[in-house]
Amino acid sequence: MNATTIITIVCATAAAAAFCYAIFVEQFKLQVRELELSFPNLPEAFDGYCILQISDLHLTKLGLLEKRLMQLMSRREVDTCLITGDVTSQPRASDIFRRICSAIRHRDSLYMIIGNSEHKPWLDPEMLISALSFDGLHIIINSSLAIERGDQRMMLVGVDDAFSNLADLESAFAGVDPNDFIIYLTHCPSTTPDGIQRGADLILAGHTHGGQVRFPGINAIWTHMRANKRLNDGLYTPSALKQILRKDVGTSTLFVNRGVGTSRIHIRLFCPPEIAFITLRRTKHSL
Repeated sequence: MNATTIITIVCATAAAAAFCYAIFVEQFKLQVRELELSFPNLPEAFDGYCILQISDLHLTKLGLLEKRLMQLMSRREVDTCLITGDVTSQPRASDIFRRICSAIRHRDSLYMIIGNSEHKPWLDPEMLISALSFDGLHIIINSSLAIERGDQRMMLVGVDDAFSNLADLESAFAGVDPNDFIIYLTHCPSTTPDGIQRGADLILAGHTHGGQVRFPGINAIWTHMRANKRLNDGLYTPSALKQILRKDVGTSTLFVNRGVGTSRIHIRLFCPPEIAFITLRRTKHSL
């Protein structure tokens, strides 16, 4: 056996091993991301406010991954949970969704936006949204609402799916004071610049799954985005956003969650699924 044959066999074996790992291992290795984000205009009453963000559940059954999700979420009490779309495209999975949400230990209500999965051609979105609804969950569609602590508040602004061309930022931000602390929820992160322009301080998104397959030095192979494709995974600080968008973004911060589930091809490689615990802090001003 010559050297070329040996190299070919080794490469083929490595490729097969990576493929098997991506299918049978990594897509089930749900990780927890811990973030502490500081903002100068965060109201004092919300200093230490803890958010659980989950995204892209793509529910079809209550399997190994979903049980792991419930286990991880139940370990910690949070103030709220923000769900950034693509819960399911199957109305029969609504019972599974409610069961998963019951594992969340939360003080305030839960809040959710919808994504492209809730707009599949065979679906009646209104019927699906009705099936997913339950007491204690607010579904935000091109609108806003306030979370209050005493006489202080922060605003949640949520849009319908931008990938389906249904995001209406004018309606969503109507009546929102840009001087308020604003959390902007958009399933697809492509609308980040529009949210920043309207005063969003923290933008939370999903949709991309981080690419599902990433290679060192190459980044995501596929982002499922039409615009601002570089905003596809993880935390983007104001300096990073300024560099990518080539505009002043103030103190705006973006986090793109890799999500829990997968779509199309059910694999993950160098891009494990995640949930995020995000603690908000008020920037301490020096004297």
